[in-house]
Amino acid sequence: MTDPVMQPLPALTEMGTSVPPQILLSNHLKALKLPTFAREYEKVAMEAAGSRTDYPGYLLRLCELERIDRERRMVERRIRLARFPHTKSFDTFDFAAQPSLNKPLVIELVRCEWITTRSNIIALGPSGTGKTHVALALGLAACQKGHSVAFVTAAALVHELMEARDERRLRQLQKHLASVKLLILDELGYVPFTAVGSELLFEVLSQRYERGSTLITSNLPFDEWTSVFGSERLTGALLDRLTHHVHILEMNGDSYRLASSRRRQRHGPHHTQQEEVPPP
Repeated sequence: MTDPVMQPLPALTEMGTSVPPQILLSNHLKALKLPTFAREYEKVAMEAAGSRTDYPGYLLRLCELERIDRERRMVERRIRLARFPHTKSFDTFDFAAQPSLNKPLVIELVRCEWITTRSNIIALGPSGTGKTHVALALGLAACQKGHSVAFVTAAALVHELMEARDERRLRQLQKHLASVKLLILDELGYVPFTAVGSELLFEVLSQRYERGSTLITSNLPFDEWTSVFGSERLTGALLDRLTHHVHILEMNGDSYRLASSRRRQRHGPHHTQQEEVPPP
């Protein structure tokens, strides 16, 4: 008996009607999920004919276009799934406004090798110094390098964990948080956690230890993290895991937002400053 999976495709006129090759080709390319092929093959064929490109060269060009477009869509999907509040890059970051930030280290981190080695980053500094901008820019670079990313504020994550526990879907959420290559935890230190919230967050970060990379921004130095978690023992255990393989970014300059506000007050409401954007 013939395997139905291996049966050949019916001939164009097998069903008593002639189907134009263009329609069949479009259907096949759609089934094969090659939208760029379908969109560009006629245009590339004309270019190939004009330049006398052979068939392998013609197919190579279509494959290149399909791959480029597919990679672009995958990056866009990773960015969408990361749930960034804004899209930021280092093109708009003013390193001169934060001289305490180690620029060569940041440039090295953009290569994302620290994610491959499952290292962490902790950015420390007062509010308004650009920590969130740096976190978002590194998250964007990770998406572009092919890594899955999740961005969330510390307070929002604890709230989400507690809701998931109450709704009996905590394990599902923990599994998702453990699976992403990079977890960005923003604004740790602005809101203290309850004992239950601290334990839930500790469990998430412990599950990621040496399995994935975590990037944390905080306005508090390490010796004040106990005020957030409420337990010296838990805070010590957490820092021990986070700082085992870590890059620390110190951002101790003046608040960019405060400086911008002062400039506006000096120059009046209609004064427009040339664009320079570090932070949240």
